[in-house]
Amino acid sequence: MTYDWSGTISSEPGSPEYLAEVEGRFLRECWFAQSEGEQAFSGLIDFASLADKDVLEIGCGTGVHTRLLAESGARVTAIDLTPTAVELTRRRLELHGLAADVREADAERLPFEDASFDFVWSWGVIHHSADTSAIVRQVARVLRPGGRFSFMVYHRSSITYWIQYQLIRGELRESPAALANRLSDGVLARHFTRRELEALLVPAFDEVELRVMGQIGEAIPLPRRPRARIARLVPVSFQRTLLRRWGWFMFATAVRR
Repeated sequence: MTYDWSGTISSEPGSPEYLAEVEGRFLRECWFAQSEGEQAFSGLIDFASLADKDVLEIGCGTGVHTRLLAESGARVTAIDLTPTAVELTRRRLELHGLAADVREADAERLPFEDASFDFVWSWGVIHHSADTSAIVRQVARVLRPGGRFSFMVYHRSSITYWIQYQLIRGELRESPAALANRLSDGVLARHFTRRELEALLVPAFDEVELRVMGQIGEAIPLPRRPRARIARLVPVSFQRTLLRRWGWFMFATAVRR
């Protein structure tokens, strides 16, 4: 979660400069998460409703969302499988004068009592699980009735999945799912259709809402240099319209029954 694919961040990992650069890169990609000029991710998270609420973040990465959640006045618990993520998240919170319970934990076996949280947040994490359905069941268990679960997973009916992975980079000897898994980030990278994601949620959740979104670079599925040249000729408004239908991210929000 460093967004440093080409090794261009020269600052020491964990330093204020390093964490600021990682956060800047991440938030610049997320044009869809808020209206212009508004707080980061305020279009997807109702921060005003979280004050004095118990909030769980699954997969804190470098702590960008943990910081945003803690700034809302929530009592935040953030988990991650890796000690590196825990260390970086704690460091980010320290630099901002914020507090949260940040710990190593496995979302397939959440170490919390039933009905412990009012809101559970996860961004681009649970599709990397060997058993995503187990995580959804665990979230349902630890959420209070009426609590909300909001999260992002990879979208199968997307430009990235079908054009970038299958058509441009694909090999006939691999199935589409295996190919997408190998070319995505992480050891596992599952991709969901709307119907599949709804099927995971309906046993325990109501008011299921799904939205498709994606990073601007996805709209023109070419290598970086030709993409940059062609992108100048394609209106950004048109690229964003494509991504609202065929973006790589599918964002879901649902209420615990």
